[in-house]
Amino acid sequence: MKNISILLTDNNSINEKIIVKSLKKLKNCKLDKIIFIGDKKLFSKIYSFSKRIDKFIFLNIIVNKKNYFEYLKKITLASIRLFKEKKIQAIINMPLDKKKFLNNKFFGYTEFFSYYFDNKKNETMLLYSDKFSVSPLTTHVEIKNVDKIITKNKLIISIKNIVNFYKKKVKKKIQIIVLGLNPHASKDLQNLNKDETHLRPVVKYFSKKKVDIIGPISSDTAFNNFKNKVYLGMYHDQVLVPFKMMNKFKGINITIGKKLLRLSPDHGPAKQLNNNKNKSQIDNQSFIECIKFCEKFNV
Repeated sequence: MKNISILLTDNNSINEKIIVKSLKKLKNCKLDKIIFIGDKKLFSKIYSFSKRIDKFIFLNIIVNKKNYFEYLKKITLASIRLFKEKKIQAIINMPLDKKKFLNNKFFGYTEFFSYYFDNKKNETMLLYSDKFSVSPLTTHVEIKNVDKIITKNKLIISIKNIVNFYKKKVKKKIQIIVLGLNPHASKDLQNLNKDETHLRPVVKYFSKKKVDIIGPISSDTAFNNFKNKVYLGMYHDQVLVPFKMMNKFKGINITIGKKLLRLSPDHGPAKQLNNNKNKSQIDNQSFIECIKFCEKFNV
């Protein structure tokens, strides 16, 4: 049995429009049960069709409009509880406005989810697609703070999570490409830096363990031949720019390193499109890819 929950987060976004546009796929997918978790008044269309379709369940959690952080916490904890009760195998959270929902307490939903799941600080963000995947070692942090956040332990955790994810979940052979922090992976620099003191030793450590991994290498030429590769970048835009350029809306965001897989569409809330009556501008491909992933793999 494959069941998932879908967290209905930001009502000012295109979340409900994406799900409504995907209704046919949701009804006909190979998942047994889909549990929507959110405020039934704010997501009334989803609540309405969930009452008519046996495959769908709606768990109503009322939002306090003065405290969206608490609402996000409640719907997330509800999903975690369902997982621990063995009623779901994965969750999909819909995009949200980070300022509105996270109160500057977390870099992003990846860290928020990890904290409330087990607070082990061993989460890894993976942007996944069939073509290639990328993982930013540091997520939504200012570029001036990236260097100080990079540690050997953080590198080791991320690489282990990537190896285990592809070995146990996707069951696909991949090569991990570790991208350098500095221009040309510091080949032209004379002073000691993170490329030499942290990245290179960690890559050697995993190479000795028979992991197919290379680096640090310069990111300016790293994406020439990207098939079956996972790129571990040192900062957010280093890997997300090429990923989104080449995958468009076919990529998905996955939190790995936890027993519970958390997925989300790889785009923002797109509030500017919420009142747009032109449905063709609402792209639901990334959400559909999340559903397909849950169908295909043993989540």
